[in-house]
Amino acid sequence: MYGIAAEVARFYCKPQMKRLLLVDDDGVVIRSYRDRLSAHGFQVNITLDANAAINVLRSARPDLVVLDLMMPGISGVEVLKFIRSEPRLATLPVVVLTNAYMNELGFQADELGVQRALLKAQCSPSVLMSVIDEILLSMPKELASETAPPSKSAPSADPVPNAPISQAETQPNVQRSGAQIDDPSVKTESRPEAKAELLAQGSRLCADLRGLFQTFTRQANPETQRRQLEHFYRNVHSLSAKEDLTEYAQITQIMAVFEALLYTLIEKPERISPSTIRTLASLVDFVEVSFQDASEHGARGPISALILAVDDDPLANHLAVSALQQAQLQAQSTEDPLVAWQWLNREHYDLFLLDIQMPGMNGFDLCKRLRAVPGYEKTPVIYVTGHSDFENRTKSTLSGGGDLIAKPILPIELAAKVMIHLMKSRMAG
Repeated sequence: MYGIAAEVARFYCKPQMKRLLLVDDDGVVIRSYRDRLSAHGFQVNITLDANAAINVLRSARPDLVVLDLMMPGISGVEVLKFIRSEPRLATLPVVVLTNAYMNELGFQADELGVQRALLKAQCSPSVLMSVIDEILLSMPKELASETAPPSKSAPSADPVPNAPISQAETQPNVQRSGAQIDDPSVKTESRPEAKAELLAQGSRLCADLRGLFQTFTRQANPETQRRQLEHFYRNVHSLSAKEDLTEYAQITQIMAVFEALLYTLIEKPERISPSTIRTLASLVDFVEVSFQDASEHGARGPISALILAVDDDPLANHLAVSALQQAQLQAQSTEDPLVAWQWLNREHYDLFLLDIQMPGMNGFDLCKRLRAVPGYEKTPVIYVTGHSDFENRTKSTLSGGGDLIAKPILPIELAAKVMIHLMKSRMAG
């Protein structure tokens, strides 16, 4: 308790400064953001796990919390639940800084309510500082001036609405506008030689990931497999957090879905299957391809794409569109393949998700027809189907499809496959 008390005392030693609680298990992220936020004039308290954050919050009320969701043990969602359940913390603004937007943690945070959701893969200290300033300046004075937790007998403030994680918050145009914020400190500390060194280490880093993947797949004992998967995740998480990668969107975007898929499989080991293992193998391969591309061609901007999902099952369409929107991609859907045929002749789509068995026109026939349309000769097509047997896999290839994923889909796996194919398509172009 002495350690917690000391942290709380330090937390209030400079009441004139805005106090932030930064919760993240990654040391690289902690150091980078803590130093920049402190230099910006914030008093920053850090905790490396959810339990420690909850202990601090029991005694201290910061002005704002920056919270990762994907942490080992107890997730950041539990911290958010604690905040929203405590009357004196219910109005506390929370900024989620994570790559969990593509799994259930992101949806749970959405339901609990946060002020903003920022993606690690597309964020920087300057963007976070701007968001925090905006939130704190917009707070009512009676809430912003609160410098200590109220006593148990004090009435709690009326709750203010918490803006959920919306599509508008996570669409590419929002992130691009944030990335334009000018911060001289970022420019002066950005060292080209450090980025070049990181890219030069790409082969070794990718070899390490491949070794971790192979070790994981060789495990027969479920508990040993889980431990290896957690080790695999920690290494991917650490690599995705490297600050020098933020300039290379083609790497950070693929690392984001990689990290989120591994975290989901740790939380739901029953979803480890031949399909998800193949997707992990593809991610390992494509991380290496991305490093090579960055070394040869330099930085590329983030993927921005329009995707059409065609399935006569409305629930399948909803899951697919939701997963892609959470992955910063625009998506449309229709249950009628004939409507899809009309749309693709009026609008240009960058990728198609097609069910196989549909009334009126099956997915194979739709794929063959769209291949004859100028501009769609090489557009990626992924079949999303409940029929993933060898015969259908063969037909999917012969009809011009590039991949197949079996139902029931794991949303983050679908997002990973889509991201890989979009990036391959761009590099080929």
